[in-house]
Amino acid sequence: MYNYYLNNNLYRSNSDFYRNDMPKLFSPEVGYDNGNMFSNLYDPYKNYKPENLKPKNDRERLLLDLSRASFAAHELKLYLDLNPNDNSMLTLFNDYRNKMNELTNEYESKYGVLNSNSNNLNQTPFNWEEGIWPWEAKFNV
Repeated sequence: MYNYYLNNNLYRSNSDFYRNDMPKLFSPEVGYDNGNMFSNLYDPYKNYKPENLKPKNDRERLLLDLSRASFAAHELKLYLDLNPNDNSMLTLFNDYRNKMNELTNEYESKYGVLNSNSNNLNQTPFNWEEGIWPWEAKFNV
């Protein structure tokens, strides 16, 4: 998703949004790792360096991408609560929300539903119980 914004000149750099009257935004990847999409509001704690998350397989990659898109949409939704007339940010919010829905559908088609509100439960409402629960997975620590 970040490449879409980079290719369409919506980001000047990894941490600057292109219009002067808009808040400065991190990319969803950097914002997720920092816990804040707004670079002008980010204040790192002492010498803390956020960990760069590296998925080990396709399932982890999809969950990480979904988490990042969901986080970005949520951050922008909070911004829009205070700035409801900012159409540029509303457009960006809808882009992240749509990406989140696409990633959710892709994940659920490959690995099963993520929650009990899923549209994929229309046919088999208790299918969400099948599969490996996160705490049952074998982790290589």
